[in-house]
Amino acid sequence: MITSTLRMLVLVPFCLLSLACAGAGLEKPTAAVKGMSLGAINATGLTMNFDVDVTNPNAFAVPLTAADYGLSISGTKVLDGKAEPGGELPAKGTRSLVLPVAVTFENLLAAEQALVKTGGNIPFSLDAGLSAGRGTALLGQSVRVPLSYSGTLPLRDVLNDPKILLQSPAARALAQKVIGNALGGTLGR
Repeated sequence: MITSTLRMLVLVPFCLLSLACAGAGLEKPTAAVKGMSLGAINATGLTMNFDVDVTNPNAFAVPLTAADYGLSISGTKVLDGKAEPGGELPAKGTRSLVLPVAVTFENLLAAEQALVKTGGNIPFSLDAGLSAGRGTALLGQSVRVPLSYSGTLPLRDVLNDPKILLQSPAARALAQKVIGNALGGTLGR
């Protein structure tokens, strides 16, 4: 009886240590933004959908646990956010996912000075990260995979929709800044 108890006292910590060491071999996945497309556009704002490919070099599946992002318009930070992509990265494989970033017209107004200079096609940059891994000391570590992408948001096209302009005072204010006072002044009456 004492021998089996002593054996358990030695084996349990050894097993736990083996599990922790096995998780220590997590190789960092890589990720790249392939492009951005506009999703839903309504009276409050728009959704920028970022298409991301994430590659897992490990011989085991790795869960995606979180995403964080910051969006800047012409160098002016307009928002920070978080998302939960869920799912997992396949072993030695690539997963494509969409990272949706909801932007209100009020967020865009924060970059007012930059908007005036652009004429409607505004440069943006996304700085983001995906968290992958098990996230517990016992089962292994979690790693943050950085993402960065720059492009042009065709805001002029969005603001040419009369329905949006009639429903949103913030969109009208943006139209005045981006497209010009004539359009915004006419719709404001």
